[in-house]
Amino acid sequence: MGGPALVPAGGERTGAPSAQGAAVPLPRAEAPATTPATTRPPRVAAVDAVRGLLLVVSIVTSSLITPPEWFEHAPWQGVHPLDVVFPAFVVLTGVGLGFAHKNGVRLPRLARRVVVLVLAGLAYNAVLAWARDGAVDLGALRWTGVLQLYAALVLVVAALHLVVRGWVAWTAVALGLAAAHTWLLSHWQGLCPGGVLTPQCNPSLAVDGRLFPADHLYWQLQAGHDPEGLVALLGACATAAAGTAAAHAIAAGRSSGASRATGRRAVAAAAARPAAVALRLLAVSAVLAVGAVAASPAVPAMKRLWTAPFGLSVAAAVVLVVALVHAVVDAPWVEAPSPRSGRPTLPGAVVQACRRPFVALGRNSLLVYFGSHVVVALLLLRPLRPDPAVQPSYAQSLAEGMSWAGGPQVGFSAALLASWWVVALALHRRGWYLRA
Repeated sequence: MGGPALVPAGGERTGAPSAQGAAVPLPRAEAPATTPATTRPPRVAAVDAVRGLLLVVSIVTSSLITPPEWFEHAPWQGVHPLDVVFPAFVVLTGVGLGFAHKNGVRLPRLARRVVVLVLAGLAYNAVLAWARDGAVDLGALRWTGVLQLYAALVLVVAALHLVVRGWVAWTAVALGLAAAHTWLLSHWQGLCPGGVLTPQCNPSLAVDGRLFPADHLYWQLQAGHDPEGLVALLGACATAAAGTAAAHAIAAGRSSGASRATGRRAVAAAAARPAAVALRLLAVSAVLAVGAVAASPAVPAMKRLWTAPFGLSVAAAVVLVVALVHAVVDAPWVEAPSPRSGRPTLPGAVVQACRRPFVALGRNSLLVYFGSHVVVALLLLRPLRPDPAVQPSYAQSLAEGMSWAGGPQVGFSAALLASWWVVALALHRRGWYLRA
């Protein structure tokens, strides 16, 4: 069983990394004729572009040497800017899974992806522990984490694809999961002193603490909750399902009115439906926003327990952004050739040039997201210092050396972003993408 690997791009039509090998092209003389069964619509550039934009935000925010308190994760209730980044990626993960499974679920690939993500998550936790402590204590190694949460989301969304079809049904699933999570939290809230969820009284403290050894949970469960535990997972599933609804909305809009067309005409008809896609995405976003407002009186907005007012609001915003970006970067005129030159028109060429760097980042999101976090953690936490207030970390030393670029923090963040952008563009040029 292999781990994550860089593989050439295949024929998959999804915005998320996946387990897939390279497609072997036939010689030109033996290539089969294009038919409606083998023709696929072009990849949705908007999903990759939005994911790339989020990666820019992720790299910059994770590289902050001394982030302001108002920007860091909220201690409990409330939402700070940093709380929004990871859930936004979860929405786009749901979009990618929607494209990946809209024509069926491949169980061997699903099993491999889940196992690889769990093992990679444990390895990621071990690297962070080594960076922080200089050693890895297996007795206190955290079992939960971001990659493990992704593995659970992959499994849940794939299982639901066995029975759920269409963007309307997936929107209902997102609301249903959010309602179930809200009921759990509100019911538990009624049992707490003062009727308020606290780190000392919440279902994560009870459920996650009973199902997993406390020494292997977030802050050894001394924080009173696990932001990637099973309780938060239910809220994350609602957020991912919202992204899956968006994927099916895009697919339905792109195929609207194309059922009678064949061959290349079917592809052109599917690509010429930006209005149908936009209307469906706007409908999904509006329904999610209404769901967030409806859940607000029952539970507060907070990332720590991934409540419905928080998760559905992030999902509504991300789906809205995808709709707006899709209306520009996937518009038919962007790819349409000029009648005279046969090349894209000047406006289309400009849009293609602007979207390419973000698409390059977005298509290698697994590598860039976790690779950048590992690199930043090593730079911020190493070398191990008896007195960190006196001895600088590698990040602080590098930042001081780059202060000429607008200040230590600006230079450090810009250098990291430029480095990962160069790597992503080089891999994109070769068609190599890291997939679980």
